Amino acid sequence: MKDLTAKAMPIVMGLLIGFLVMVLAGAALLIATVVMTVAGALPRAVTLTPTVEPGDPAFRALVDRYQRLEFQPAGPAYTVGIAPAATIVGLVHSSEPVYGTVFRTGTVPAVVASDFISLLENDRGGLTTSANTRGGTLPGDAGSFRQCFPGATPEQLFAAHCEGVKWLKTRGLRCRPLSASSFVADFTRALGRQRAIFMANPVGNAVRAVWRTASQKTPGRGRLPDQPGIDAQVRRLLAGGR
Repeated sequence: MKDLTAKAMPIVMGLLIGFLVMVLAGAALLIATVVMTVAGALPRAVTLTPTVEPGDPAFRALVDRYQRLEFQPAGPAYTVGIAPAATIVGLVHSSEPVYGTVFRTGTVPAVVASDFISLLENDRGGLTTSANTRGGTLPGDAGSFRQCFPGATPEQLFAAHCEGVKWLKTRGLRCRPLSASSFVADFTRALGRQRAIFMANPVGNAVRAVWRTASQKTPGRGRLPDQPGIDAQVRRLLAGGR
């Protein structure tokens, strides 16, 4: 029996090592794919090219709902020069410091979605509110505030977003005024900020993104005041941390 065990042990160890190598190689390939995908979705220089609005009824319906919430177009529809390309319509609220975006991805199948965005003074970051849990997949920094309400309507999201803006103000973080003329510059700057955050540690951030996707435990769910660690995040930002 001892001889049999001794003879079998190298085979078992070889199979185990081979399995581990395959797992590690697969994990490395997955992480490399995520890094390349994000790099394509967040290029160094993002271009917005005027285009015609998509004929997708769901897209038009979202734009109409934003306009009923007193949002005005912030220019034409744009093709966003990312990989794959997307189409976006930007809007700005008539009285609140809030942008709205309605977008259609270039993926197959295409996804139509929207969100609400406010930007903090002094380029400290901003608040994004949406119904899409994937919005919190990529890691952010101390200035990246997110609210996700799966299944919520645009009207519910806008109300929650305005509450979030007011809550940030009570913590000493004010959102700056926005305008239609500043939309393109603000949009491209925001994408550049996200790229910089990700590329500061691409492997570590890719691992976190994969884990969040697999576990469906993306941060930013619910109202800002209810989110774990939110007070520490605010203190870190106010102290100048990233």
